[in-house]
Amino acid sequence: MRKEFKLRIGIKEYIEHLEAVGKRPSTVKTAQRTMDLFIGHLGEGKEVAKIMPVHVAGFFKSEAATTLRDKPRAKASILQIRRIVRDALVYWYAQGYLDSVPLPKNEKKFLEPSNNGKATVAPAAETTEAQPEPVEPEQTAAESN
Repeated sequence: MRKEFKLRIGIKEYIEHLEAVGKRPSTVKTAQRTMDLFIGHLGEGKEVAKIMPVHVAGFFKSEAATTLRDKPRAKASILQIRRIVRDALVYWYAQGYLDSVPLPKNEKKFLEPSNNGKATVAPAAETTEAQPEPVEPEQTAAESN
């Protein structure tokens, strides 16, 4: 694991990464708002290396992540918040700031270890059903003459 650093610095580095890989400004702003909620829950003095699954689960269940202006957030918004936090955790893991991705057990389904031990997004389920054979276009009466 590389040097330890505070959550505020880790979030800044993650947002800079999003900009560097060419994410749209709206995506970066959404990620920044979500990370602001995350840091509000954990505190900016929290060290990234000390984030545990229980901390992440607590945030996912918190009012900050589930309500907006005293009303429940839309399910899509809640899922988006979770996706952004998972992505940041995977980024920090890939950078060597975390020994493992600290996700609660019910969130681990989104990750699957690869051969090199790095966390990656789980591949889409493969279908075992036979694919239909391509259909040849029928000849018209004019073509057969």
